[in-house]
Amino acid sequence: MVNETEGRKDGTSRVLDLDDAGADTPAPTPAASGGAPDLATLLRTGERWGYVDEDGGIHVRAGKYNDDRLVARVPPSRRAETLATLLLRFQELEDRFEALNKELRQSRNAGRNLKSLRSFVHWVEGAEAIGDYDSLLGSAHAQIASIESRLAQGEAAKLALVERAEALADSNKWKTTGEVMIELMQEWKCAGSAGREQDEALWQRFKEARGTFFSRRNEHFAELKKSHAKAREAKEALIARAEELAPSTDYDGTLAAMRDLLEEWKEAGSAGRDVDDQLWERFHAARDPFFERRKANIAEQRRRPDDRPRSRDGGRRREGGPRDRGPAGPRRRDGRGPGGPPAGRPRSSAPGVLRSSLADIVGPLKDLFPAERDSDSTATNKGSGKRKTEKAD
Repeated sequence: MVNETEGRKDGTSRVLDLDDAGADTPAPTPAASGGAPDLATLLRTGERWGYVDEDGGIHVRAGKYNDDRLVARVPPSRRAETLATLLLRFQELEDRFEALNKELRQSRNAGRNLKSLRSFVHWVEGAEAIGDYDSLLGSAHAQIASIESRLAQGEAAKLALVERAEALADSNKWKTTGEVMIELMQEWKCAGSAGREQDEALWQRFKEARGTFFSRRNEHFAELKKSHAKAREAKEALIARAEELAPSTDYDGTLAAMRDLLEEWKEAGSAGRDVDDQLWERFHAARDPFFERRKANIAEQRRRPDDRPRSRDGGRRREGGPRDRGPAGPRRRDGRGPGGPPAGRPRSSAPGVLRSSLADIVGPLKDLFPAERDSDSTATNKGSGKRKTEKAD
């Protein structure tokens, strides 16, 4: 009986009986249709990849990627035809591999390409054909290794991006971290595939980390917006109060109120940089008129002369009655009264002159320092420290 192998789903093969009436006969090959080639010629052509045993079995030689395997058993009269068929089948495998490579070059789905290559290798390993399995399977395994390497690189790159995003998820540096998150997304798009399942798992982690950060940032700015609105409302109210106080002539009371407004302004919080600048200009403009008028009022008080009545000698009179000089007593021979300066002469006016000078300096406070002046006052004798006496009139 003549047999040929047929691949099974589990990768094993069985030997088919070519002499059996129910067996499939190999399709005629160009070599067969043009006349059966000499067995010796066919053997020389395929002797590198197969051989015929003593029982007429045709085997694939063991190689780097396959073991010695029986692919057909035929009688001597049909060996040439069978060998031609087996050689043609291997050529068809090589053609299929070329077509597969073309598909892989046009596809960006590395995971699907890898699956196609592995399926092709599995099919070739059980094929009923004679040929250079080392070359064909070597090329296929090289393609598989290349894709696996790219997938591993893509997985490593995406895993690094995921870990960076997760590390930044709780950051409060809203601007810089937001910019980094955008950069991470651009890098993700260029990272390459890690395979369908790995891509999906890594993407979920990456998406969750970015979502956590951006959700927190949105909440922060929503609260900040409310805070800015509240601060703006408070500062608008302070501006209105300053505008109401500005015309006041109660300088002391209004000054204290303006200071209180400034303290409230500091505690009102931020309304946003640009808005704060505008509000501050308005607040400053509302307060300025009062302080300008207060300043002018102080300057006017300093320039205004004292309108209290003066004594005959030019000194300011003390409000109220004349100075009580005490009880009169007998005059001494030098004209002095008991315990006082010479009769008919006023006391020394040096303290009054000092007070008058101080009053001129402090302006509005000069009324607190009443002075006594006397154009004919006696001067202090700086040398002896004694008062000079003059005869009374």
